[in-house]
Amino acid sequence: MSKKKKVWKILDGTYKPKKRPVGKQDVERLIAAVQQECFWDDRDVEVWDEINAGKIDWSGEQINATKRKR
Repeated sequence: MSKKKKVWKILDGTYKPKKRPVGKQDVERLIAAVQQECFWDDRDVEVWDEINAGKIDWSGEQINATKRKR
């Protein structure tokens, strides 16, 4: 996407930035929000849903669902 198109999409309100994967910083911010040190935002809710779905743990590490147990 060229810079002109991106600028016009931002001005029109149709631009959606690329989604970042959930990392350790996001989990640390969520922990601070749970402890009421800061307010919850959309990213915190997204991280909370990822943890409850079992995709990541509280350390920010991805949970591998494809591990074989012997």
